[in-house]
Amino acid sequence: MNTSQTSLPEVGKLRLNNFALAVGDLDRMVSWYVKVLGFEVTERGRFDAVGAAYAMLDGMGFRLELISRPGTRNKRPVDRTVPPDHLDVLGWKALVLETQDLPVTTAALSEQGVDIVWAELPLSPAMQSTMIRDPEGNLINIFGSPGHS
Repeated sequence: MNTSQTSLPEVGKLRLNNFALAVGDLDRMVSWYVKVLGFEVTERGRFDAVGAAYAMLDGMGFRLELISRPGTRNKRPVDRTVPPDHLDVLGWKALVLETQDLPVTTAALSEQGVDIVWAELPLSPAMQSTMIRDPEGNLINIFGSPGHS
């Protein structure tokens, strides 16, 4: 292949638009991401070309797109391989967030009844992690420094 004739986009011209998450129950998932993680709904609509409804949520410095094709029957559920074995399943693993105070964040999530996979797990001497699942089973990993006693 003659690469001199191929026109590829310059990486510097690309920028992140959003992360997209396919969901089964759009209204339930929008409500959870707003209530639990503090996202703000900035847009709702339909992509008629693919028969999908969507919601754009902004927060924490990025945009999350929740998208759903209501009425389709061949939906496949989230892979619920228990961490850390989830790392043996190829593909995207988790939405990863960071907090300045992991114990306080973990306690707040627990008070809301969030599905906690693990709480304040030491990953290294300088980092701990609380792993949660959203209502449809998608993993969200929250990093933070170890708490101080």
